[in-house]
Amino acid sequence: MRIAKSQGCRVSLVNDFGEFLQRRVNYFRCDDLDLIEIREEPLQNFVNRVFKRAADIALSLPVVCFVLPVLMAVVWIIQARQAPGSLFFRQKRSGINNDPFTILKFRTMYADRCDQSGQVRENDERIFPAGRVLRRFSLDEFPQFLNVLFGHMSLVGPRPHMTQHDTVFAEAMTSYRIRSFVKPGLSGLAQIRGFRGEAISRDDIVRRVECDIEYIETWSFALDIRIIYLTVAQMIRPPKSAY
Repeated sequence: MRIAKSQGCRVSLVNDFGEFLQRRVNYFRCDDLDLIEIREEPLQNFVNRVFKRAADIALSLPVVCFVLPVLMAVVWIIQARQAPGSLFFRQKRSGINNDPFTILKFRTMYADRCDQSGQVRENDERIFPAGRVLRRFSLDEFPQFLNVLFGHMSLVGPRPHMTQHDTVFAEAMTSYRIRSFVKPGLSGLAQIRGFRGEAISRDDIVRRVECDIEYIETWSFALDIRIIYLTVAQMIRPPKSAY
């Protein structure tokens, strides 16, 4: 560079850092430091987070006020006839930054068979008859609108897993923990692509996590709207993996 300068030549350096890392990189300044970010995350932007939170509240509040009370009454009557016990099923799940929170669902299993650790399988004998219908059409997930309203979850994001499963899944895929960069969601990119239900193999986990990371890196309001629309469509015509 000194020789080039002495000869009156301009110097340009090839920036192939993105090619070296095999991914797009972003440059930004924080205080007095010039930094390179190797993962684009639109939701790191404070304004994007504020608007997403506002949308969560605007959409979840009417459901909590008008839809959930009616659904609670109906489910309570069904449970009283087929499987008496608590209305809600509560379980610890991993939220944003791996902080645990208590997720709410309508109980779809017999009260004495609510295994806190086992994944639900197809034709699972723990589920009472009407509970299968609730799960099939995702009606058991409606109490999670309370989780959204309380700020534990978002309408759209990676689905939260049981805390004990997080450890197992993280061993199967090194980038698994990246999904905790954003709030978990009622539905997500993986779910509308059919990756839902029991995770049996490593491939099941990898495909879901790849979708979650894609969502984190490509988030937009348009993407959220598309996921919500397709989620509603799947509630009307559930895929085979909904059980």
